[in-house]
Amino acid sequence: MPSKSTQEKSTQIAIILSGIFPGVGQFYNEDWAKGAAFFIASLVLDVFLLPEGVGYWDIIQGKEELTLNLYLRLLGLVLFRIVAVLDAERSARRKNAETKTQQG
Repeated sequence: MPSKSTQEKSTQIAIILSGIFPGVGQFYNEDWAKGAAFFIASLVLDVFLLPEGVGYWDIIQGKEELTLNLYLRLLGLVLFRIVAVLDAERSARRKNAETKTQQG
């Protein structure tokens, strides 16, 4: 059985994992430092950009009044998550290209 570093990485899995929580897709791709950076940054952004005591589910359910300030905060969080997803996808493609070069 090949080691993890020689196995092809699924871009779909990397995207889904990073979409669920930024950094996890990078961990899947074995980009440990980048994964830790995205993971910690996501935690910090959630703490500082979401109002105190309010979670995503509260916003979805309409328990929190949507003001321009909150919209802009959510836009920042969404953009960060998009960057994390795109990075995880790009990293998976890069890892796969490196693996093919090493094998071929």
